[in-house]
Amino acid sequence: MKYLTKPSLQQIFIFNNKLVFLFVLTCLILPSANGQQKKITEKFKKETILKMDSLIQKEYIFPDQAKLIAAHLKKSYKENKFKKYDLLDSFAVALTKEIRLINNDKHLRVKPKFVPDNNPNAAKDSYEIYLHHLTDNRKLADGFREVKILDGNIGYLNFKYFIHETNPTIDSYMQLLSKTDAIVIDLRTNGGGSPKTVQYLCSYFFKEPLLLNTLYFRKDNFTEEFRVTEVNGKKRIDVPLFIITGARSFSGAEEFSYNMQTQKRATLVGEVTGGGANPGEILELNPLLEIFIPTGTAINPITKTNWEGIGVIPEYKTTQELAYDKTIELAKKAAEDYRSKIAAESKKLYLELQSTVDQQTKPLHAADLVKMDQQIQTIIKKLIESDWFTEEDITNLSSDYTPTKPFIAESILKSNAELHPKSPIAFLKYGDLLEQNGKKDTATAVLKKAVELATEIKAPYLEGIKNRYEKILK
Repeated sequence: MKYLTKPSLQQIFIFNNKLVFLFVLTCLILPSANGQQKKITEKFKKETILKMDSLIQKEYIFPDQAKLIAAHLKKSYKENKFKKYDLLDSFAVALTKEIRLINNDKHLRVKPKFVPDNNPNAAKDSYEIYLHHLTDNRKLADGFREVKILDGNIGYLNFKYFIHETNPTIDSYMQLLSKTDAIVIDLRTNGGGSPKTVQYLCSYFFKEPLLLNTLYFRKDNFTEEFRVTEVNGKKRIDVPLFIITGARSFSGAEEFSYNMQTQKRATLVGEVTGGGANPGEILELNPLLEIFIPTGTAINPITKTNWEGIGVIPEYKTTQELAYDKTIELAKKAAEDYRSKIAAESKKLYLELQSTVDQQTKPLHAADLVKMDQQIQTIIKKLIESDWFTEEDITNLSSDYTPTKPFIAESILKSNAELHPKSPIAFLKYGDLLEQNGKKDTATAVLKKAVELATEIKAPYLEGIKNRYEKILK
């Protein structure tokens, strides 16, 4: 299989060196490449069908079905079913219809290629092709259409395509939703995309290293597992999650929904999805036509099967028009319950911290200090993980103890810095208190660390931290 250097709208989802064009948006959404009304000859039709016969039998994931599809295609040609189609577009549609009749694999599709100025002899790397692909890709906005926070502190994400190598965009949007009390992901018109991107977004809602899905490919008898991975953001392991599905949700969008449903991690609302679980790649038939052939199939670790031909069936079935309102109704109730749960857990942890602090006297020995630090850090870590205490909240919490028990405040800020190892401000506040408590040498080392971190991230307040560090050196 090959890579294309300047991918088109259907060719943007590149996987690793072994496999390409997985879970690609196909017939459900996209029109033909450039609406060509080009006249074609009988010779062109025959040569195209012979090429399709060869490619399908060689590449299609299910060899037995490939033979049936290829045989049906040749039979249809002999019966003159394509006789009346003398335009490229209509011929491509007719071919697609015929090759789906055997098993209704909706990933199978023939479509016209983009040809600059209808010139089939144009160089494959011509500037016109590059510009066409670049324009299409820019319009995609990394696959996203809308992100916002709704009343009731509900995060809403409208995701159109699972485009390859868009993790930074996902990180940005998930950061915006990091404090919401429920999340809704709208996939009603999502046609799929890269399994790597599906894996990455799924990973925001699970701990590692859970197996999400397996793809099996006919070529080389190759199997690839997709497990929960680390993300460059805050995971939302227990936030209520809702997915809106539609009849146009397809392929990778279905995998995301199916992964979440089978792991009992999300509630699905809407219509039954399109039913396409066989990934593959786009292959050239001739200078004017190309075909998407499924070369693999998905295997879910829970069901040991997939959604091919069936679709993903939501827990709450409704129409596309009513799906949004129903989902928001469910999300609002879930968000209320989530807030109540988090508030109760946070209060319990806060009281636990107070109880621990009340029992502490100033440690006289190093072993006592280590024990106290460990006890406090355990509680501080739980407070941060509760979603209700940020780095700044912990800093403010420490000030409550500064006048009466400065050693407790010092332990809290030490924990804060250790739990936020990339935060210049956490180290700055810890260094300030260390100096205030008469520990200049330790304070100097901590403030130096603050400068290093601020330099690394090019913080806008870098000069201020440098001045603070230079002051303690005098």
